[in-house]
Amino acid sequence: MAKLSDYGFQIDNLENTSLCMIKGKEFPVSFTMETMEYIADIYGGDYAQFEADMNKMLKKSKGRITSSNLASSDLKIMRSLIYGMLRTGGLDESSETIFNFLGMSGDVLSIYSVCMEIFTRQAFQVEDLKKSKKPQDFQKAKRKNNRNYKKTPKK
Repeated sequence: MAKLSDYGFQIDNLENTSLCMIKGKEFPVSFTMETMEYIADIYGGDYAQFEADMNKMLKKSKGRITSSNLASSDLKIMRSLIYGMLRTGGLDESSETIFNFLGMSGDVLSIYSVCMEIFTRQAFQVEDLKKSKKPQDFQKAKRKNNRNYKKTPKK
């Protein structure tokens, strides 16, 4: 079986991974399909809502996020992205543990910055997944028309 390195890919140099500093230690962060699942966990199973909220936040702040222009809803977006990417990067902790560990330190904005650099490089769009026939996570159930089903007339 072939490995990615056989094709010239180095796992450490992929565009969807990086390192961030938290309290003086380096932590790997990564953005993959699994990250979307972790983010959806924080968002009640709806990654599309996360992406919509992220786009609103970026539009509102004109792409420049500082501690002075953050709303509480913006913090949920940031925490979700950070949590998902730390988990995908290999950190095996619950969301509560990670959020308590990060607290409101100055590290949050710098971690978010690293995560956003990776996030914006990814070309995947949720709309593409919704169009796909195979992944059922984001598909809405379609009602099948039953030809044998007779409508009862309204009285």
